[in-house]
Amino acid sequence: MKYKKNEAKEAAKEMLRGVWTALPTNFIDAERLDEKGIAFNLEHSITHLKIDGHYCIGNVGEFWAMTNEERMRVAEINVDVNKGRVPLIAGCHHQNPADAAKLARHAQDIGIDFVIILTPYMAARGDDAVYDYYKLVADRVDIGICLFNTNQGHSLSPKLAQRLATIPNICGYKQGVSGMAAATMLRDSVGDHIEVSVAEEAPWLYNIAICDDHWLLNYCPHLYQVPGYLPVRDYTHAAQKGDFNKAVEICKSINPLRSVLGRWIPGYGSSNRMAIAEQKYWMELVGMVGGPVRAPCAEMTDDMKKAMKADLEATGLVAKAKAGFATAATQKRAA
Repeated sequence: MKYKKNEAKEAAKEMLRGVWTALPTNFIDAERLDEKGIAFNLEHSITHLKIDGHYCIGNVGEFWAMTNEERMRVAEINVDVNKGRVPLIAGCHHQNPADAAKLARHAQDIGIDFVIILTPYMAARGDDAVYDYYKLVADRVDIGICLFNTNQGHSLSPKLAQRLATIPNICGYKQGVSGMAAATMLRDSVGDHIEVSVAEEAPWLYNIAICDDHWLLNYCPHLYQVPGYLPVRDYTHAAQKGDFNKAVEICKSINPLRSVLGRWIPGYGSSNRMAIAEQKYWMELVGMVGGPVRAPCAEMTDDMKKAMKADLEATGLVAKAKAGFATAATQKRAA
């Protein structure tokens, strides 16, 4: 950790910038992590996809299906692979605030930059209970904490977010609830105090241009991008430079991929599946490591995989991935 507790908000404003991704956790089976797969995907995301930061052990990372020891190990792998190249956030979600604090302390000690903690979704049923939960965890660590609001459990209202933002090391907010109105109210209430990332990639260009957003934390960057084809990064950079004609052109070009995502990975609250297996299979199709999910997530059927593969191939992304990896391999041999 490169800052003091009372400097967490300033550190967040400096480091929580650009396009971040949230990778799934790779498993060999229900008992073992795929440590090589985890390392490969992060290295690929930094080297080939040029991400600005990474969030590990989140909802996409199936944190609920992992022991605390496994979660700590994944954080350690991230630090070892990253070697300080991009900022890292570790998910420290837990219903028990003592365990959340233990995970956060471990992240702090090994060199993770920030942690993110999901709103407690069982026993904490009011603003005071949620505030007390976060305050208890924050008091036990120095590392900056990002709030994570979803449709599950007690929602973080703008009023509660304002109250939480007075805690010295509460420094970020990932809004997992879709909708322009929710995002606008959140920015108006805490945007001057802590960094905010909204739920989806699709409105990111609007958010840069109209809302002056600086941070996107989402699982789309590693799904939409392959070596040599980085449309999310490219339209982000174009917009940040004020070239909105170019940014709009690039952003619109991703619409076929957004359509495939909408069909197969529609979001946590809009489907009867937690579509982690779909994300992992998509990753396999574009050259990353996927692998099995753990219960209670369900695997895809063969028919589902066949249909999804056809949809993704029709966008041209699979072919771009093969060409991009071939070019990268050639460049590596020549270096």
